[in-house]
Amino acid sequence: MRKAGKQRWIFLGILALAVLVRSVCFGSVPGGINQDEAMAGVDAWALSLYGTDRFGTRLPVHFTAWKYGQMSVLLSYCMVPFIRLLGFGTLAVRLPMLLAGCGGVVLAYLVGKRLFSERMALGIMLLTAVNPWQIMQSRWSLDCNLFPHVFLLAFYLLLMGLEKRRYLYASMFFFGLTFYCYGVAVYSVTPFLTVYGVWCIWRRQLRVREVLACVCVFILVALPEILVMAINFFGLPTIETPLFTMSYFPESIRSGDILFLNFSLSQLADNLLALIKVCIIQVPDHLFNSIPLFGPLYHISIPFVLTGIAVCTRELFREKNRERQAGILALWGFLLTGFWVGIITREVNVNRINIIFYPLIFLCGLGIKTVIEKIKCLKPYIFCAYGACFLLFLYTYFTSFAEEIKVYFNVNFLEAVAEADKMEEYPRLYITGHMDWQYNLSMAEILTQYACKIDAAYYQERTTVKGGRELNPYGERYHYINAEYLEEADREGLYLVHVSEELPFEGEVIRELGNYLLVSPEGERGKGDF
Repeated sequence: MRKAGKQRWIFLGILALAVLVRSVCFGSVPGGINQDEAMAGVDAWALSLYGTDRFGTRLPVHFTAWKYGQMSVLLSYCMVPFIRLLGFGTLAVRLPMLLAGCGGVVLAYLVGKRLFSERMALGIMLLTAVNPWQIMQSRWSLDCNLFPHVFLLAFYLLLMGLEKRRYLYASMFFFGLTFYCYGVAVYSVTPFLTVYGVWCIWRRQLRVREVLACVCVFILVALPEILVMAINFFGLPTIETPLFTMSYFPESIRSGDILFLNFSLSQLADNLLALIKVCIIQVPDHLFNSIPLFGPLYHISIPFVLTGIAVCTRELFREKNRERQAGILALWGFLLTGFWVGIITREVNVNRINIIFYPLIFLCGLGIKTVIEKIKCLKPYIFCAYGACFLLFLYTYFTSFAEEIKVYFNVNFLEAVAEADKMEEYPRLYITGHMDWQYNLSMAEILTQYACKIDAAYYQERTTVKGGRELNPYGERYHYINAEYLEEADREGLYLVHVSEELPFEGEVIRELGNYLLVSPEGERGKGDF
């Protein structure tokens, strides 16, 4: 078999492995739904039906989310065609991230081929295909996790654009789109492009007019989000246009997470420590981000990553070929962009610093290549070590992790509130804010909207019909409660409470669903029964 044919089969084999691992039991592992992906899904559903978010804001540039923050919109807009095609549900909500994750594996190969060689690119592609972080974030839909994939696509086009300018301007389009993936793009993508653009002019890789054209494309795409940031920074009113809405969010506190807006040396030290813990030590993070036994990169990767950083730094200063040096600088800039996010953003976790993991994977591949070139006999041992880690990760992910994550993805609550909503004989539902793993009334509301398929028209009380049923208006039917502060019973209402809670009145347990109880105040049995 010819070398090119063999490499093509290896590429297809790695891609098939990546797709299989990310799609098996898709939608059921992780079970349930995370509150943030539920919110993104509900807003996407509203966009698919009415062209608004669930509050009625027409084509928002930024979503209203929790009372103290907002949510990026691009992932929800990507959900819309899948919801229109498949209907509203977990499969449609998660499919965009599955496709982005699989696309990221292909992009890792393409970038590796541009920076290194065909053989090296296949190795980096394999590392990406079996990487825990890349696998886990591909299987559920957190808005900010789209950021590294869009950045990687833009990064690849940027490398291509140094030879063919049409790709350069296409890259600016996607760099602009990163602003709609995650707020940190504002203070990470912009410095990356600025520094790289100045260097390309200095090294005569690009002309000034070409860089100015890039700036125009980038600003044109990113401008609505930039205006949203300006509106909220200066406290200006919402701007509505025929194409989209740029909203003012009066209760936002997200700017408090940015170091240079609230600088202190102690916060800088805390940020640096968090960066080291997440990326180097790989301490346990939120379970939905990484499994402690493996970390986001596998713990065995760190020596190779550090080796790759050293080699990349050395080659940056030694390389004489301008095109190759430009590629190495771009990779180094990609890494520094991740470090910059870690330094500036308050005590990052895995999803907050997700931009750093692709360059770490590339550098890990470079480190492995360097070690193997020095000590050839280590090659099978390194391959077997990663193979063992990968198989153990898969076993853990689909067994113990799959069970443990159900709590944090609210499986019991979702099932219980959906069952309660079916009971039409109760005109009002009183729903606990106890989520099994934390207490949060806002979380209870968005999960209820997701589980009970409450569409935007009913939520805004423009109709009293939901799912073909005539019900009380939303505000009269759904009440979110803390059982501890209830004073009297609604004899016509149904109460969904956690087993750890006590109601201050007598009631009958209608049904037990996991750790939740459906309680009717009309019964003769007392609160001691539940």
